[in-house]
Formats: sequence, structure tokens, C-alpha cells
Amino acid sequence: MKYVSASALILCLLLLSELTAAASVVDLTAPTTSWTPILYSSNNPDPSNDQQTGSTEGDIVGNAAHPSAYTMFGDGNTPSLTDGTLAFRIRLGADTNPSGFKTALFVGLDANADGKIDLFLGVNNSGSADTVGIWGPGPGANISPNTTTMIATPLNSYTPTASNYYWSAVTAVNDPSVGTSTDIDGGGQNDFFLGFAIPFSDIVAQLAAVGITLDQNSSLTYVIATATQANSLNQDLNGIGPGFINSTSTWSQLGLLSNPITPAGLAPVPEINPAIWVGLFLVAVAAQRRFANRPKAQPQVVRVERN
Repeated sequence: MKYVSASALILCLLLLSELTAAASVVDLTAPTTSWTPILYSSNNPDPSNDQQTGSTEGDIVGNAAHPSAYTMFGDGNTPSLTDGTLAFRIRLGADTNPSGFKTALFVGLDANADGKIDLFLGVNNSGSADTVGIWGPGPGANISPNTTTMIATPLNSYTPTASNYYWSAVTAVNDPSVGTSTDIDGGGQNDFFLGFAIPFSDIVAQLAAVGITLDQNSSLTYVIATATQANSLNQDLNGIGPGFINSTSTWSQLGLLSNPITPAGLAPVPEINPAIWVGLFLVAVAAQRRFANRPKAQPQVVRVERN
């Protein structure tokens, strides 16, 4: 029988530790079963009818059975960890007249676990031109609703197309588990999904410009909110009821930072000190040598005496 060496097994484990989600491309029309829910430690769904201003179109809705927010990552089918596409899907309360999303929604990224929003991704349809984009944080501390500001001019902007923008009524097709729960807020109108996708390399580049390194295996937390314009989060904060738009409590204290998640949609795996890998490899090599050098068992000869 042939044996696989212990050192080879260690090397395989090391390589496997670097693997992430299977190669994929983003499909904004895909059912929710193809998306990863964005969850919170308190498991709190977003209360209905809690937008501070504006219409129900700016009301983020969800419950324990039907998450308010999802993410999807397409790695571009390449070995690079910094290309591909990062997408989000958010459940909103209605599509008011005239049809189409007419306000703004942003996903704030805390990319270095300091509780501060480092970048905003989102959709701004509140002005004369509809935009999918990346926005920079303003000069505020950006650690709470009261201290968070945005620079209205996007760092990167993309014209909405079928490949990067999605606005559709919630149905059993795009949410197979929805059943009859297509009006979670009970407002008498069908809930809608807003989806958008952004080139991951642009996100990586904008964070690198402020000294933050990001790849598809990095840990992120998200703050999600709607707004009436692209300079503040003034409409609905995902995961909490009304009355907190001007709160000085931190995002973390309010429970509005999502659970840590990688862009690829996985729970972050703690990094292992390289010295541990080296130690494991040396132990494996020593064990292999000891096994190879041990005395070989001599075959036993059974003598049969004949009378």
C-alpha cells in the first residue's frame, strides 16, 4: 500500500486554507437562495414603517424569515483576489408613483474593524441622474449616525444597466421562500428588491488610497441605510426602529454593524501565524522520517512438520 506523506498532507491543508467560495459571476436577477443574507449579532430584523422622512420606498423591511439585506460576490473566474464584482440586494417597502426607485440607498463599509465607516457603496436616484457608485466619507468621525457624513460627489460612478442595477417586485421567483409575505410592512403595496453591483477592483483601489488593504477574503462589516440625497444617512437605518437617525451612540452600540463577513460572503477565518504553519510542517517532516527509518517487520515463516 502507498502512503501519502504527512508533509504533503500539511501542504494540502495550507493550500485549502486559502480557498474561498467557488468561482462565480454576479447575477442580480438570481433568487435569494443564490445570495448570502447579511445578518446581525442581535438577529434583529428591520422594523417596518420606520423611515424618518420620505415615502415607503425608502423603508427597509425584513423579518426573521425574510432578511432585509443580501450580498453576492463574483470572482470573475480568475485566481486574483482583488477583481470580480461585489453586489447587494435590499428589500424595500414599495415602489411609489411614478414607478422606479427614486431615493438613495447606501452600504457603508467598515474595512478595518475600527467601528468607522471607510467607504460607501450604493445607488443615488434622488437627483437628475441615476447613479450606481462609490462615495467617500466626509470629515465627521463616521462612528455613529450623528457623526457620519458623506461627500456628495461620487469617487466612482456607473450608469445603471441590467448588469449593475436591479429594481423588481418581490415574487416567488426572486424570493422562493416568500410565500404570501410580499408586503412585510403591511402598507398595502408589494415589497421591492433593489440590487446593485460594483467592480471589486474599484473598491479595493479606493480603500488602498486611505491605507486599507482589502481582498475577497478580508473581513468587513456593513451599515445599511436609505437617504433622500447623497450626503447623509437620513431616512432608514437597517436593523433599528425610528428615532436613531441623530443618535450619538456608536454603530456597534446600536447593533447596526453587521456580523463580520468577507466580500466573498463567508464568515472570516482567523489568520494563523505563519510560524505555526512552519512548526507543523517541521513536525510532519520529522514524523515522516521517523516512519521511513523504522525497522521493517520481518516476515514470519511457519514451519509445518510432517510425520
